[in-house]
Amino acid sequence: MEARSVLTARLRLRPFRPEDAPAYAAIRARPEVVRFLPGGEALAARAAEDAPRLVARFAAQWEAVGYGPWAVEERETGRLLGHCGLRLLPELGGETEILYLLDSTVWGRGLASEGAAAARDYGLGRLGLTRLVAYALPENAASVRVLRRIGMREEGPARAFGLNALRYAIP
Repeated sequence: MEARSVLTARLRLRPFRPEDAPAYAAIRARPEVVRFLPGGEALAARAAEDAPRLVARFAAQWEAVGYGPWAVEERETGRLLGHCGLRLLPELGGETEILYLLDSTVWGRGLASEGAAAARDYGLGRLGLTRLVAYALPENAASVRVLRRIGMREEGPARAFGLNALRYAIP
């Protein structure tokens, strides 16, 4: 396994490859999956065109800064489940964000928490970052639970990605 990949109990987290785009598009085509992202459920209709661009952007961040969002695979089957990892946010002061998006068919199994905890540990441990942030819409209760579960603390309301979100951080 390459140094940029991580194994958890149930997941393989690895940089995206161009061939991930069709499976990633299928995940993003589900309105419930993209509901809380900037653009909301309307993003589902554009999933086939957005996915290749996002896969390329995620992979490029690995090359540019040495970390980025991972493709999330189920270890047992190799099935792509979504994305999770770290993203540099130059537009928000250069902070590093923990982010995740998983296929709704696997919601409720603790996989987002498992992946987000691995991203936290990778950022604070292997990369030596001293602070990580995350943003969630207040109505996205499941995402808020994930952030709290991995030890992030709410810092209050914040404007991020054109949305009124809650900002969480691990100092």
